[in-house]
Amino acid sequence: MKLVESKDARYVTFSKRKLSLFNKAIEFSSLTGADVGIFLISPSGRPYSYASTSIENITHKFLEWKLENPNVVDQDQADEGKSNVFKTFDDLYEEVQIMNEKEKNRKWRYKILYPGSQVPPDKQRLEKLVAHKLRLEKIKEEANNYDLTEKFEFDLNVVPSQDEGESSGTH
Repeated sequence: MKLVESKDARYVTFSKRKLSLFNKAIEFSSLTGADVGIFLISPSGRPYSYASTSIENITHKFLEWKLENPNVVDQDQADEGKSNVFKTFDDLYEEVQIMNEKEKNRKWRYKILYPGSQVPPDKQRLEKLVAHKLRLEKIKEEANNYDLTEKFEFDLNVVPSQDEGESSGTH
């Protein structure tokens, strides 16, 4: 496949393919009971979304799962490389793991050098942890503030004809 050269033809193709994709998402969700969410940005920059429940709930579940399972990589991500958002989360997670290991070693050394003394807090480490937390909150806020309020609404009376469905498929 290649990019449709004509701008007008590209908009028409986007519109038809968008409807087909959303209809497939409805069908997939109905058949499997899965929560399905799709984000699209048109060539003109307008966002569209479809969700079998709520796009916010699906996004929240997905991001929550990724945070709880940072080392699990989908096959698509392994093949194509991770998205920037998940790469950022993974990088932050790795940095925090390294910081935690260094803190454990620092406490161990302090207890050896000063037996019976209470280990003082590492202010620099605490500042870094606060900075990481703020970065994560900023990323989450940006994701939540992304304008997806215009949820795509389906007119069930408009269904692509068999000719359109066949012409958009691969043979």
